[in-house]
Amino acid sequence: MRRSPGWGMDETSAVAVRRGQALLELGRAKEAEGHFRTALAASPGDPELHTLLAQSLLRQQRYGEARDASRAALTADPEDVTAHSALAGALAGLKLLPEALEVVRRALELAPLSAGLHLQEGYVLLAQDRPAEALESVGRARALAPEDADCAALRAAALYELHRLDEADAAVAEALRLDPQHVDAHRIQGLLALRRGGGESAIRAHRTALRLDPTDSGAREGLSVALKSRNPLYGALLRYGSWLSSLPTGTRWLVLLVPFVLTRLLRPFDGQTWAEVLIVVVVALVVLSWALEPLMNCVLLLGRERHLLSRPARLATYGFLGFASASIATVVVGMTAGPPRLMTLALGLGLWAMATGSAHTVRADLRKVPAIGAAVAALLAVVAFAATVAGAESAGLVVSLVLLGGIAATWFTVFA
Repeated sequence: MRRSPGWGMDETSAVAVRRGQALLELGRAKEAEGHFRTALAASPGDPELHTLLAQSLLRQQRYGEARDASRAALTADPEDVTAHSALAGALAGLKLLPEALEVVRRALELAPLSAGLHLQEGYVLLAQDRPAEALESVGRARALAPEDADCAALRAAALYELHRLDEADAAVAEALRLDPQHVDAHRIQGLLALRRGGGESAIRAHRTALRLDPTDSGAREGLSVALKSRNPLYGALLRYGSWLSSLPTGTRWLVLLVPFVLTRLLRPFDGQTWAEVLIVVVVALVVLSWALEPLMNCVLLLGRERHLLSRPARLATYGFLGFASASIATVVVGMTAGPPRLMTLALGLGLWAMATGSAHTVRADLRKVPAIGAAVAALLAVVAFAATVAGAESAGLVVSLVLLGGIAATWFTVFA
């Protein structure tokens, strides 16, 4: 039989536990942590105190410490279901998703009728990009807790990832009926609006989510995208991106290659006005699809809402501005007094500007790749510029490396 936290303790420790629990319920996790540590000093082997400490650390997103506290609880009581749940949350926060899933399923063996554990399993599966399996976990959770707003919100998130948008809309409506102030439901409502092109409805939903939880990074990022979507071209790009992401990888490659194939097919018609206009339009659309994201981030960075840009997005925007400025400067020098090869270098720098400007859209675990590539490209560009101006024979090779690297980097940001 599970005893209440504080059972068998001296009065001072029991009071510390009760205060810590009250503070935890109020969202004051840092203060709660202090009380739990006070109680642990008197009862260092109490598994429930370690679990409470882990929960307070999880609320502060201190996942490594939460993992250690959870493991201490499980060492003392290997069948503590709450400690298993806390450990799974810590592992998920550390992006150790397979390990987190294993711990959740171990907890489910101990408590198969826990709706919360089935829901947690669904969150981990969704984080692993397994929305269909997450939906099955949500179904089991809903069977145990049909009026749980968290179940409805997670169901909406899984349906959104599966591109079943009408069903996701209905799930969001259900979550908001059960809890009108559910942060995730408002955020997903905003994502659904963004999937359809953004606009004011997306802005309202994300502003509501951010008002309810100012620390929600997803709501902050969603609001920044929603604000950019007020630009009709950006809204159209969002719809195109959503459609493109719903395609199988092979089909997506074919769609992205169509503009390049089309320019080849139009080669025999060089000199004809209609063909030249079509090529210009196709190239402009391709460039716009790559450049619009960093350009809109520049607009946001210069406005009152600059705080909404995440650190990766700000760094990507600074990188875009740096490479774009270098490209423009190289064009100016090349057109006035420089060798023609500088125009090729300017093209390479322009490609790196677009790739770097979209680096924040790459999966978090792959963001180091464009960052390292951009650093190397910047160094090579300096060498290429100096060698070209000096007339060195090696200039052509270095310029080609910058250009080819820029082409590879732009494609990497599309698929990574």
